[in-house]
Amino acid sequence: MDTSYDPKKVNVNVDGTIITGFAGDGIITASKNEDAVTPNVGCQGDVVYEENANESGTIALTLQGTSPSLARLRKLASGRKTFSVVISDANDDDSISISAGKCRILKEPDLARGKTSSTVTVNIYVPNLTIR
Repeated sequence: MDTSYDPKKVNVNVDGTIITGFAGDGIITASKNEDAVTPNVGCQGDVVYEENANESGTIALTLQGTSPSLARLRKLASGRKTFSVVISDANDDDSISISAGKCRILKEPDLARGKTSSTVTVNIYVPNLTIR
């Protein structure tokens, strides 16, 4: 069976603004901050699964250093503002969506200038990361 992936079908909306200017090596990476469960093995081999209530995660946006969205993201970071994030992937084989509120940028994006354009990663803290 043939499958295809179209990065143009991935949309990222931060605080009501569509993000543009993604780097060539990625758009987003979304990951939980901690494991969902911790196995606890007793001295006789009995196993208890300890559930972790921490549902937080991080969304990393990978942008070109020339991305027009960086100015907006830097403003959100310096203003210490909470905002919503909506990510949708309309690819048929692995469509996903993320919708989260009360998010914050962990630190202002790096600034690099050199012979070639740089890649900038913006890390967004998400209090309740749910990937659907």
